[in-house]
Amino acid sequence: MTADAPAQVSVQAPVPALALIPTRPLPASGNTALAASAVVQASLGIEFALAGLNKLADPDYVANFSSFVRASPGSSGGPLALLVQTVVLPNADVVATLLKITELVLGPVLLIGALEIGRRRLTGRLGAAHGYEAGLAAVAALAGFAAAGLSFSIFLLTDGMLPTVMAGRAFTSAIPVELLIVPLGLSVAWLELGRYVVLRRRSRPAVAHAHR
Repeated sequence: MTADAPAQVSVQAPVPALALIPTRPLPASGNTALAASAVVQASLGIEFALAGLNKLADPDYVANFSSFVRASPGSSGGPLALLVQTVVLPNADVVATLLKITELVLGPVLLIGALEIGRRRLTGRLGAAHGYEAGLAAVAALAGFAAAGLSFSIFLLTDGMLPTVMAGRAFTSAIPVELLIVPLGLSVAWLELGRYVVLRRRSRPAVAHAHR
């Protein structure tokens, strides 16, 4: 009578959930484009952060804000006139504070998002994936939309001129800065929204496998 040979049980080492997600290497052109977009996004972040800090440093900011709004052509005519007369001017101190806080928040969010895009272009542990990336991309996308909307509102309030060919503007900016920020902000929002969608799709298989 022969003894049965003990059954061999193969034990496989657990595979990290992230390793199950198929990824395609980003072409060099894509890395370059993302790095360039990070520079644009960082510039917008610095612009809004400095704008908020300038308002924070102005001891007469609320009074200056009210005077600026009253003197702007858009406060008495144009698409924002009714809003300015019924909401902004009667609550100038509240609106001025909200504007200051908004810029102080938008600036760092855009800047952090840009640094994150740049970090992911690195190799090794510095460029490793983290679980917070999708959430940060979503917040940065909202910041891009907010930056574009805020800049366009200021453009309308100041009755800014649309880009045109004029002899008297030979040595000035052809596109007003407030109007120029609008497509830049929308581009940042589009980019970050796309990153959010991709990162969410990649994280779902990992979460589903981790709960099996």
